[in-house]
Amino acid sequence: MNHYKHFTLKEREMIKHYLDIGKNQTEIAMLLNRNKSSISRELKRNNIDEEYFPCEAQYSYIQRRLCCKSKKKLENPTLYKCVKNLFLNHQWSPEQISERLKVEGFNYTISYNTIYRGIYEGLFDEPGLSRGNRGSIRKLRHKGKSRHTKNYKERRGKIVISNLITERPQIANDR
Repeated sequence: MNHYKHFTLKEREMIKHYLDIGKNQTEIAMLLNRNKSSISRELKRNNIDEEYFPCEAQYSYIQRRLCCKSKKKLENPTLYKCVKNLFLNHQWSPEQISERLKVEGFNYTISYNTIYRGIYEGLFDEPGLSRGNRGSIRKLRHKGKSRHTKNYKERRGKIVISNLITERPQIANDR
C-alpha cells in the first residue's frame, strides 16, 4: 500500500516561503510534516537556475503526470482509420478485426474489447447526430439494444396451469 502523497501547490508555495526566510530542508520537512528526502527531491527536480518557483514546479508536475499515462490505441490515426473502415464499411465484428490484424502481421495490434470501448464511447460516430441516434452502435449484431429490461420475466417455454390441484374433483381422487 502506497502512503506517498504528492505535493500540492500550497505546499510548494510554503516550501518557497520557508526557503526565502532561511530555513534548511530538515526544518522545512518538519514544518510540513514531510520526509526530508521528499523536500530534497522536490527542490532538486524543480530548480531552475538555482531558484525554486512553485508555479513552475506545479506545471512541470502536471506535464510529467500526463506523459506517464499510457496512450490509447485508437488515438493512432493509422490504426483508427483501418478499424473504422473495416467496422463501418465492411461490417466486420470487433473480434474479426482484432484477429485479422494479428494474422496479417499489421504493425499494430488491438483487442476487441478496445474496439467495443471505442464504439460505445462514440469514436466511430459521424458528427452532428441527433440526441436519440445511437450511431455506430447500430452496426453491431444486437443493434445496440439491451437484451432485457430490469423487471423482464421470461415467458417462453412456460406451461400455464389452468386448473389447480385443489380444484380437482373428488371422483378423480377416488380412482
